[in-house]
Amino acid sequence: MERVPVARRTSFHGWRQCWRLTNGLVRVTAVPQIGGRPLEYALGECNFLFIGKADLGASVDTQRGPGYRYFGGSFAQLHPEDRWMRLQSSYPPDLFMGRYEAEAAHGEGGAAALDLISPPDLASGTRLVRRLELFPGCTRLRITDTLTNLRPVSQEWGIHSILQLKGVAAPDGILRGNERPSGDLTLYVPLNAKSAHKGGVTYVTGGEGTRRGSEQWSTRELPGILTLRYAREFGKALVDPELPWAALADRRSGYVFVQKCRVPQKAILSAGAALAPYPFIEVQCFGTPTRLGPGETTMLVQDWWAACCPGPVVDVTQAGVVSSPLKLLQGGGRMWLAGAFGVFYVGRADLVFQAADGAELARLGCGFVTPLRPFALNRAAEVPARTARVILEIRDAAGRRVGDLGRLVLGVP
Repeated sequence: MERVPVARRTSFHGWRQCWRLTNGLVRVTAVPQIGGRPLEYALGECNFLFIGKADLGASVDTQRGPGYRYFGGSFAQLHPEDRWMRLQSSYPPDLFMGRYEAEAAHGEGGAAALDLISPPDLASGTRLVRRLELFPGCTRLRITDTLTNLRPVSQEWGIHSILQLKGVAAPDGILRGNERPSGDLTLYVPLNAKSAHKGGVTYVTGGEGTRRGSEQWSTRELPGILTLRYAREFGKALVDPELPWAALADRRSGYVFVQKCRVPQKAILSAGAALAPYPFIEVQCFGTPTRLGPGETTMLVQDWWAACCPGPVVDVTQAGVVSSPLKLLQGGGRMWLAGAFGVFYVGRADLVFQAADGAELARLGCGFVTPLRPFALNRAAEVPARTARVILEIRDAAGRRVGDLGRLVLGVP
């Protein structure tokens, strides 16, 4: 497997002139001709994105009759959506189903990069450029959507990013539509403990003939976490956007997908059979509507990560996902540190013992870590005197500190 990120042209399930980004850990495949969509983000053999089987290889030019096409993957449109849709004189809009141009770009920090460039959206007088950047030595994919006002007058628009995750644990993400969820997929979203209203969650009904699907949702199963155990029932939840991550755990593969995105509005939709012919989970991120002068731009940035972790997901840090938080155990005259995690980076883990003033008192190596394997910590340790903090630190393959998986604050006598 290649370790240096690269971007190459490829074909993908009947689509030609696609692009694939790889770095030896994850594989990202984008299809320009159906709205500049990534349709594959895979760790190992597990693609987390939904793809509709009936439209494999299709495009706007070849689609069969009018109506919405469930290509899947990740795409973007404009909001306020009702105003944008009223402007459309023909369907489908170019921004999320039209033919994009694609060209390799220069990424930051050694990343392989690809620009996906929309045709002008004549209805709104805008153009969207989607930049994909896959970074080395980790599972990070950064997607930067940039919207430009093409009109000679000012207008106000925001970017509405939509991510469609598979609702059935098919390894390639391709779904026929008649699959029944087996309970292997769970979405985790943090709650706002300071909110007086159900942790910042508002459930939305789907109108006549649909159900909220409330039996799928739980705020009691895990402290501080909203869980969606997907059961193909329609449901929608508006979640607190100040808490920036959503994580999909695929119990069958053992892998976890994480999206990080800070926006003023975020929604989770559980697709139900009454409204959608496929089983999928949708994460919608709404960027701030911005008054754009001629040629001015607005941006929405999201990061995707993946790790191997048995679940559940109770936290996401800079370095990985937490299934069982770091804890110090004592018994039989011994002390040891334990926890269960998944990491985003190839590198090494260390337990760092710090004094109250931040001075490092000791460091205990915990070995090699990779996104391809879960990281279970169960390590005997002698805690030095004056220890005020214990940090589970992750360093990348070059030895750079990239974050931690947990911190313990100890009482210092």
